[in-house]
Amino acid sequence: MNLNSLVVHSAGYGAAVGSVLPLIAAVVLRPHWSPTAKRVIVGILAGVSGVATVAAQGGLSDAASPGALFTALAAVLATSEVSYAALWHRSGIAPKIEVATSPAPPIRIDLSNMEFDTSDEALARLRRRLREPGAGSDS
Repeated sequence: MNLNSLVVHSAGYGAAVGSVLPLIAAVVLRPHWSPTAKRVIVGILAGVSGVATVAAQGGLSDAASPGALFTALAAVLATSEVSYAALWHRSGIAPKIEVATSPAPPIRIDLSNMEFDTSDEALARLRRRLREPGAGSDS
């Protein structure tokens, strides 16, 4: 494959991959992650996708691979950003995929406002229960 052909194909295939990359990223991303963490993950996915796009064409062993690789990376990043903003996020599809493929975030229980019975009698009941786990109710 000559230089022009490899670069043009890298741009086209990169754009095609970039248009569906937000859906793939939505499977990996979690709604409770910070925006910075999401950007890093999407950047890594775009980089891997760009390299895979050029590698699928046999372009990594070619002398034109640096230009093709840059073109593919730029195409994947640009197209994924545009398709996410214009289609996948606006339609609600990507956020729904994120929620559907994410485990529930850990439940946080605030015990700061709770009152605990620390009387001698309550502590004695607790000690008895710890010594005799099958003893039943402590009331």
